[in-house]
Amino acid sequence: MRSGQHGKQSRHPDECLLSAVKKAIAAGQTEKALCRLQAAEESGSCPEERRWELHELMGQLFFWNADLKNALPHLRMAWELPRTDQAARLAALSDYLMYLHYAENVTDEEMRSAHALYAEMLGELPLFRHEKRLRQKLRIGYLSPNLTDHIVLNFSIQLFSAYDRTHFEVFLYDAGGQHSNVTAWVAEMADRYTDLSKDTPAEAAARIHADSVDILFDLAGHSAGGKTLQIAAYKPAPVQISGIGYFDTTGLPAMDYFLGDPHCDPSGTERLFAEDILRLPQTHLCFTPSERFQSYEHLHRTPHAPVVFGSFNNFAKITNGTLGLWAEILRRVPDARLLLKNVHPRTAALDHMRLRAAQAGIDLSRLILRPGEKDYLSDYLDVDIILDTYPYQGGGTTCEALLMGLPVITMAGTRHGARFGASLLHNVGLNELVAENSAAYVEYAVGLTRDPELLAALHTAIPRMMRASPLMDANGYVRAVEAAYEMIWERYLNEEA
Repeated sequence: MRSGQHGKQSRHPDECLLSAVKKAIAAGQTEKALCRLQAAEESGSCPEERRWELHELMGQLFFWNADLKNALPHLRMAWELPRTDQAARLAALSDYLMYLHYAENVTDEEMRSAHALYAEMLGELPLFRHEKRLRQKLRIGYLSPNLTDHIVLNFSIQLFSAYDRTHFEVFLYDAGGQHSNVTAWVAEMADRYTDLSKDTPAEAAARIHADSVDILFDLAGHSAGGKTLQIAAYKPAPVQISGIGYFDTTGLPAMDYFLGDPHCDPSGTERLFAEDILRLPQTHLCFTPSERFQSYEHLHRTPHAPVVFGSFNNFAKITNGTLGLWAEILRRVPDARLLLKNVHPRTAALDHMRLRAAQAGIDLSRLILRPGEKDYLSDYLDVDIILDTYPYQGGGTTCEALLMGLPVITMAGTRHGARFGASLLHNVGLNELVAENSAAYVEYAVGLTRDPELLAALHTAIPRMMRASPLMDANGYVRAVEAAYEMIWERYLNEEA
C-alpha cells in the first residue's frame, strides 16, 4: 500500500536523507550524520537543487569536530551553490567568512577580497534617506543577536549601563531572539529595548529608522550568520559602526566605521577595510568579568613542577602551524605538559585533536585534553602559561586567563583579527609577551619556564595589572567611545550632501 493512501504524500529520498541526518545531529550522533552525508555526496544521490544543504551540514559537522581543513570547502560550496532563499545564502557566506579566520595561510588581501564578495551578493538595496538634525541628546542604537549570556556581552555591557544620560540615549535592538534573565536585565539598562528577532531584515531596518537613531553600532558583523548586517545593509541610521563582536571588515558599503585601536590597527591597515577605522586612544575593548570570577579574586598560585602550558581556545583555532610551534616548545622544555581545553563538549573533537597533535610531533603522554563545560574557571588553576592561537587569537579567553593570573604568549599578525591578542597584552602592560614572529613566540614561552621566580611574580602581579588596566576601566572606556561618537556625528553634520 502506498503512503499516499494513508493521507500522506511520499517524500523525495533526499528529503528523507536530510531529515534523518538532522535527527541524528539533534541526538548527538554527529559521526553517524557525517557518514550518511559523505555517502550521499559520493553516490551523487542528492539532487542538484539541494546540494547546498548537504554541503552546509557537512561543513558544520566538520567544524564541530575542529576539522577546519575539511570544513571550509563544504562551507564555501554552501554559499556558492544557488538557492531560492537569498537571505539564507547570505547567511552561509557570513558563516564562511567567520570560519575563514580560523585558517592559516590566508593573506590579508585574500581576506579583504572574500569580504568584498558579501557586497556583491547583496546587490543594491533601497537605502533609507536621512535628514541632518541637531538634538540635545545623540541617539545611539546597539544591534546584536547576543543580548544574553554571551562573551560579546562581557565586552559591551558597559556601553549600555555606564553611558552619559545627559548627552546620549541608548536603544537596544535584539536580532537574536535568545531571551533569558540576562536579556531582561540588560533591557532595563537602556532607554528602549526592541525585539527584532521575528522581523525580516527590511522590517527590522524600518523599525530602527522610525526610531530616528543617529548612530547604529553593529555588535556582531558576520558572526551569527550575519543577521545584523542584513539589517544594517539598508542603512537605517545615518552613521553606522561595526566592531567588538567581529574582528574584520564587514565589506558592507552601508557601514561607515570599524572600531579599532593603535595596537590592533596600526597605520597602514586602512587598506584592509571597507570602513574607516575609528581608533580609540588605548583599547577598543573593555572587559567586564562575570560573577563567577569573584571566588578567584584573591587567588594565590604556585607554579607547577613541571610547568604546564595551556590553551582554552576553540579547538578549530588550533592550526597545524600552531601545533608545530607547541611541539617545538615541548621539545625545548622536555618535562613540560600541554593542557588543551575546548569550548565545546563534543568528544569527537578531542579524538581529532589527539590525532593531529600526534601528527605534529607532540608526545601524547604529555598532552591533556579536556572537553568544554560551563564551569571551567577552575581548569585555569592547572596551567602556568597560556599559549595563544594564531592567526585567530583569543579574546575573552585571554582576558579570563589574565584575571586568573596567567601570562599569555601571543604572536602579532598584520590584520585586526590577528592582532587583538597583542592589543590586550599591550594595554595590560605585558607587551614583552607579544612575539613578532614564530621564533620569538617559542623563545618567550621557553624563557618563562627557565625563570621560576619571574613566573611566580607574574602569577601574583597579572590579576592586579589587568584590573588596573584600560581593559577594565569602564568609565574611561565609555567616555572614549562617547567622544568618538560626538566626533563622527560632527563630521557627518559637516559633510556636504
